Amino acid sequence: MVDDSTDETADEAAGGTAVRRRGRIVPRAPWVVALTVVALALVAAGAGLRGLVDRPPDADSVDAGFAYDMSAHHAQAVQMAMVEFRGGADMTQRSVAQDIALTQQREIGIMSAWLTSWHLPQVSTEPPMRWMHDSGHDTHSAETGHDAAHSGSTGSAVAGIPPDSSRMPGMATDTELTQLSRAQGRDLDVIFLTLMIRHHRGGITMAQQAAARAQESDVRALARAMVINQAVEIDQMQADLRALGAPPA
Repeated sequence: MVDDSTDETADEAAGGTAVRRRGRIVPRAPWVVALTVVALALVAAGAGLRGLVDRPPDADSVDAGFAYDMSAHHAQAVQMAMVEFRGGADMTQRSVAQDIALTQQREIGIMSAWLTSWHLPQVSTEPPMRWMHDSGHDTHSAETGHDAAHSGSTGSAVAGIPPDSSRMPGMATDTELTQLSRAQGRDLDVIFLTLMIRHHRGGITMAQQAAARAQESDVRALARAMVINQAVEIDQMQADLRALGAPPA
């Protein structure tokens, strides 16, 4: 009969870690233990790196700036769309307005949920559009020609954005919003389409920047969808203006 205790004593004297196999204590080589320790250390380090990579966007990020500013941009679109929905003469344009209001209000909700998940306030205290100013990119905003004439801007470091950053690209002025609210019939339809086309162009400018530079994949995906959807809507609204006998926007 083999004395297992003798083998175990010898294993312990050798200073190795042992495992039991078929009733015997078989020593485990020290290098196996060392490799195990290294592997565990690498796993822990990987978890730490994932924690850094997955850190949510902060208030100064492109993601947060886009969520704040596009929410405000969408809010004005919803406001204009509801004016048309309630008082427009053309049923097609009233339907378009309803779709815009519902879609952009839903997207406001999505962006609000992002801010909550990132532990950020729902309203920023920073001036709008700083995330685009800080990008170092020329945004090529649609706010040129007719838009610039209404913005009161005499120049900007970033194309199409007033130096005081008081307006986002494509946003209607207070005067234009008043004109829209007072219009009736066909005039209301034409003014709505004209303002909304410009508004969409400005939104596309903002969304293109977020699609290219945002940290979060969900932000980039929604921004790309906005670019595609609003470009399609612009084409349709231009066709609607022609059908109404109005000049293109």
